Amino acid sequence: MNHNFKFVIAGLLAIALAASAVITLAMWYDTLKVNTYASTAELDVELVDGSLTYKDACGLVPGNGTYRGNDWNATYLPQPGSIQLDKDVGCTNVTLIDSDGDGDKDTLRIELHNVYPWYYTHVAFKIHNNGEIPFKIWRLTVSNGTSSNYYYEINAEEVKDEGAYVDLSGDGKPDIIIWWGDNFGVQLHPCQSADISLDLTVLQDAPQNANLVLYLSLDVVQWNEYNSGPIG
Repeated sequence: MNHNFKFVIAGLLAIALAASAVITLAMWYDTLKVNTYASTAELDVELVDGSLTYKDACGLVPGNGTYRGNDWNATYLPQPGSIQLDKDVGCTNVTLIDSDGDGDKDTLRIELHNVYPWYYTHVAFKIHNNGEIPFKIWRLTVSNGTSSNYYYEINAEEVKDEGAYVDLSGDGKPDIIIWWGDNFGVQLHPCQSADISLDLTVLQDAPQNANLVLYLSLDVVQWNEYNSGPIG
């Protein structure tokens, strides 16, 4: 065998080995691409349609033009509680809103119509984990449509141990006081629900001849990220 033929054989073997290495490398990287695919879970919460109840709902009685039900009056301030009056002046209207367009109701819109100091109402609903990750209720967001306040626990300093005082009109004076059930930190697994309720009283500094509107939403966090206060 001459030297030239040996070099040819050696060259062919080198080319074959290189081709085999390229094919192997290509297959290896292809396998890596397949193995890097990951499906992520979703954190999702909703307010349950059909679970909403509240006192003194707005709506006219057919035939006589009066509102349905007599008013409730706060009698235990600064704590929640009320008695029903023999007068029907104001009323409450509550609706569930999908604020981010994802198909789930996530915000309460509460309108207090023709109300006055010490007018009282109670709202109850269910919150549902319709995602795939356990979550905890982290904070309550209260908004008048232009600015928001955040509350992280029922006995926090800003709640003064007797409810949250909220300025809806923007005049620097509180118009309402809100109390809510202590479900902060409650963990809900997928498909689980929890009952939430709040009480609301109109205060002396509320503006006259105005409908008061507020928006409330509950913010949740992944179960292992919960903190009883701001997360920073």
